[in-house]
Formats: sequence, structure tokens, C-alpha cells
Amino acid sequence: MVVDKAERGLLFVMVGPGGAGKNTLMKVALAEMDDLFELVTTTTRDKRPGEIDGIDYHFLTKDQFLSMITNNQLVEYQEVTPGNFYGVPRASVEQALEAGRDIIADIEVLGARILKQSYPTDTVLVFVTVPGNSEADILSNLRERMEIREDTEDVILERLERARLLELPFQVECDHTIINEDRDTAATQLMEIIQQERVARQDATQVCS
Repeated sequence: MVVDKAERGLLFVMVGPGGAGKNTLMKVALAEMDDLFELVTTTTRDKRPGEIDGIDYHFLTKDQFLSMITNNQLVEYQEVTPGNFYGVPRASVEQALEAGRDIIADIEVLGARILKQSYPTDTVLVFVTVPGNSEADILSNLRERMEIREDTEDVILERLERARLLELPFQVECDHTIINEDRDTAATQLMEIIQQERVARQDATQVCS
């Protein structure tokens, strides 16, 4: 069944450097908006304290993940850090969009680009970063946040390099940017973006009809 564009769901993709607070803002929006749903993605990395399988991620073994690749069950997948794979289940995305459900996910840069290419009229890219007047300032603020959450030095260095090379340059490809200086203010901005995109979709559909 083909669903009218106005009735299709939207996919909001949170993207940005590690430590910017993407997941935190997403969780606030999910708690406040009962018509927004989390797209649960897959990963082979170990669970962090407090994470729950099937809610935060589908935690898979590497063999399970490779089987999904073989069976074309992932829209996209990446080895984000050495040995840690992340992927987006195709069925989860397409079933939600067809059902008119707005979904949100925290996706890394390369995956976000593929999702935008795969679902160009349904995907909204929201870039989340931290304050800073220069790249050096931003990286310094990211380091401070990662230190607060007690990331190891090796992980911090790896994520800062990824931020410098991949994530910060990706901002220009995104539809919206949130500078996460204050969590509540940034979360309100995210929810306003979601509402704006819903209205824009309805308006565009009415013009075309």
C-alpha cells in the first residue's frame, strides 16, 4: 500500500560529535512528545551501564550483525570505532514511515548521509554540537564533557579525531543545528524543530494537492 506523503512519518536523525549530548536531547523529546518514537538501531558494542537491549539498541554479536548484512536487512551499517559496528534495520524504518509514525534516532555521520539519500523527503538531519568560537574551542569543550562521563583517554582521542575529520564538517549538510549549551534550552529547540518540520510537510502537501 502506498501512503500519501502527508500521512507518512518523518525520520529525525540526530548527528554530531561524541559528547555533544545527542542522546540526552533525544530522550527528553521522547519523554515529552507521545507522538514521537525512537528508532532502535543495532550495534555490536558492549552495553553501557543502564542500557537495555531492545530499548537503547539491539545488541548483537558480530555474527548476528553480519547475517543481517548478508540478508540485506540493514539500510546502512558502519564500523564506527574499531570492532564496533552500528546499523539501521530496514524493516523498522520503512514500517514506521508507512504507518505515519515519526521516529528519531542517534546516527553517526556516514549512516545519516545514507539515510538522507535513501529517504530524501522523509529524513530531517539535526546536527548537535557544543559551544565554541573555533574548532579548537569546540574540541576542548567536547573533551571536557567526555572526561566528565569518564571516557578513557584512548576513547577521547579517537572521538576527538573523528569529530575533527568527519562530524564537524558534516554540519553544513544538515537541515538544522542545535548548540547544546543548556540541556533544557536545547531540548526545547529540538521539539520546536520537530513541530516545524511536521507543519512544513503538511503545508507542502497542501500546495501540491
